[in-house]
Amino acid sequence: MIARDFFLSKFFLICFKFFTLASILMLFSCERKQPSFKNLTVVSKTETAQTSFIGHAVGFDLVPYDKYSILHLFRHYNDAKDTLSFVLKKDGAVVDSGFKKLKQIQVPLYHIALLHSSYLSFFDLLETSDHLGAISEGKYIFNQKMFHAVVNGALPEVGYGELLDKEKLLALGISAVITVGWPNAPNKSQQLLGELGIPVLIFSDWQETTLLGRLEWLKVIAALTGKEDAADSIFSEIASRYNTLQLLTAAIDKKPDIICNLPYKGSWYMPGGDSYISNVLRDAGANYLWSDQQGTGGIQIDFEAVYAKGISADYWINPGFAGVIVDIVENDERLKDFRAVISGHVYNNNKRVSREIANDYWESGIVKPDVVLADLIRIFHPELLPDHELYYYQNIK
Repeated sequence: MIARDFFLSKFFLICFKFFTLASILMLFSCERKQPSFKNLTVVSKTETAQTSFIGHAVGFDLVPYDKYSILHLFRHYNDAKDTLSFVLKKDGAVVDSGFKKLKQIQVPLYHIALLHSSYLSFFDLLETSDHLGAISEGKYIFNQKMFHAVVNGALPEVGYGELLDKEKLLALGISAVITVGWPNAPNKSQQLLGELGIPVLIFSDWQETTLLGRLEWLKVIAALTGKEDAADSIFSEIASRYNTLQLLTAAIDKKPDIICNLPYKGSWYMPGGDSYISNVLRDAGANYLWSDQQGTGGIQIDFEAVYAKGISADYWINPGFAGVIVDIVENDERLKDFRAVISGHVYNNNKRVSREIANDYWESGIVKPDVVLADLIRIFHPELLPDHELYYYQNIK
């Protein structure tokens, strides 16, 4: 029993730190900023512009030309708004002179260093895991095949942030680095990699307003690895399933009130009303109580304000580190007064956890928005999906 309590406490502490960090990350972008196009090159002077086929994501654009594409990554999550643009060219491609100043990347690309484990699912879904040359930290990987590749040394670890092993990246012959954009925290290691000639592609999928917008970043990985056709087909199939599920709740009149997350040091970080969390709750036929608050990131709210508004909420989802109700109440004794706690309507996205630290919701959830939506519909309106078994979520007691 003592050993069990020790490991549970350790797990809860790790999860608490992770969810707190994620909430703070979202907080820095609580106001929605439009992408800056000041450095954007879409049309060359001599070549006819093509049509972008990006329909949901707002954090990137991908414009195809003959034997090459122009990839734009919009940095719009902090005050230093800008656009990173790359030419993704195939063998024999003649790049128009209007794009000569852009960083050029030969595709398909191999020996990619991935500094965020959630993007592993993009590679797995496209069957391009062999294009990876390094990972930041293996301990956060849920995918057992990829985790064992790290353990066996087939997929080297190179660290993250200021601990990024630049010399190891160079020794491994890494051709490009994919990482996540952190607001107001420029990374000196990433800047140095650019100076050394290693392209750094900064993803901002966490700023998307919908789960389908996050899924569409699959097309960036596809463009880098030569799997464009497969990505288009996969995206269409998943989007179709998502939209079909969404129709189930279109005529719902009675929508339960929802609160999210856990308080931290007197504040409560709630998802902004324009965030993908807010919008998937809407699609699941729920009334998220802070859906009227602008922003795709997190909103910092005083505990007392959440208490007054959220105490009567019907459901509570994503309560941070909590594995049982006791974990919630121990955070603050007043939380036992919440209707969702009293009724037992508290659900967390920690059903699939490996080694007490790797949560599959944060890994494969990005490529299974339809499953996430189905889970939430099953929770809020079980009569609509009576045969669906919860995949990422579980009722905590």
